[in-house]
Amino acid sequence: MAQEKKRRSLIFSIMRMSVIPILLLGIILTIYSQNSVREGMSYEVEKKLSGIAHNLISVYNMLDGGEFHEEEGKLFKGETELTSDYRILDDIKTDTGADVTIFFGKERRLTTLIDKEGNRMIGTMVSDAVAERVLQSGEEYFSSNVDVNGMEYFGYYVPIRNDAGEIVGISFAGESAKTVNGSMKYMTQGNVIICIFAVLLAGVICYILSQRMVEEISHIKKFLGRLAQGNFSQKISRSVLRRRDELADIGEYAEIVSYSLADLVSKDPLTGLLNRRAFLMKIEERWGQQNFSLAMCDIDYFKSVNDSYGHEKGDEVLKYVADVLKNVMEETGFVSRWGGEEFLIGYEGSMPEIEKRLEQIKEVILEKEFEGGGNSFHISMTFGVTAAHPEESFDETIRRADDLLYEGKQNGRNRIISAK
Repeated sequence: MAQEKKRRSLIFSIMRMSVIPILLLGIILTIYSQNSVREGMSYEVEKKLSGIAHNLISVYNMLDGGEFHEEEGKLFKGETELTSDYRILDDIKTDTGADVTIFFGKERRLTTLIDKEGNRMIGTMVSDAVAERVLQSGEEYFSSNVDVNGMEYFGYYVPIRNDAGEIVGISFAGESAKTVNGSMKYMTQGNVIICIFAVLLAGVICYILSQRMVEEISHIKKFLGRLAQGNFSQKISRSVLRRRDELADIGEYAEIVSYSLADLVSKDPLTGLLNRRAFLMKIEERWGQQNFSLAMCDIDYFKSVNDSYGHEKGDEVLKYVADVLKNVMEETGFVSRWGGEEFLIGYEGSMPEIEKRLEQIKEVILEKEFEGGGNSFHISMTFGVTAAHPEESFDETIRRADDLLYEGKQNGRNRIISAK
């Protein structure tokens, strides 16, 4: 449970590092897209209302070429009275969905706007701010916050001029802010949904990739855990080594460390042979099988080599002997440096076979000529060899081999003594 908790914690740590920036980016993009949609729609509404307001003036100009003027409280265009005929305005509203108004001066004289009682909003005044910009300054004016009898509108104002160029009124086209904002909301909702989906999808992808990464890290952790327990025969997961990132490098380094530790823990640093610990582990795996023998051996008069030629020469002798033992026994046996100049051999075969190999080793070592202090010298070895019996312990067998070695020393050295 503790390991699983750590695993989840690592996944969530990676998720926090990857998803939070994506989430922030999604929020920023959502806000930006909403603003862009609003600005874009506001621009489109402005263009639409501008066209309607200008078109309203053009329609009345085609209706009558005269000027807008007032007679006895009624509004005329040339000879045509406009006050009692709303068909043009109502048709425009039906076709475009926009409300339109004709102001004469500041007063609203023709309009499609209806008040709460269902009456046309005739006689209301344009605001002072709009009057100043349109009637006095002659500018066209757009606003996304026009107050019409307490209701918010998007509105566009165009000055109406007579033939002399004087401004006599205003053409207005407006659309309810509620309607426009509803359209904006509909479009921005789509963007929000897309952004949320993108963030969720990115989160799922990050989770899957993070989980895979954590699984590979878990493989490495288990490998190192078994390595800490002394298991040097294991292999790192191939899925780790197949990666193309730093985890693959870590996996390769872990295997190198395993090999190095295996040599460090299981091998004698001078000779490269198995040490006692590694030899005993091999014996434990094989003990009790048929035709298994042990041979204890050491170098005769090795102390005199160190005393006469120095320890460096003694190390050279040990290395040479170790190489000979390993080369002759490598197919069916294994060798350890048991201590000092003593070596212990485990052989998977019959007594006649091991005796034959030991004789070969004895002769090769005896023939070797060493140089030291301007002189040459030879060395010899004595062996005590015995078969292992399943009913006895390893200690009993090795004690018998050691006794046979001692017997060989007592009887002149440079010989092989076998158990009868």
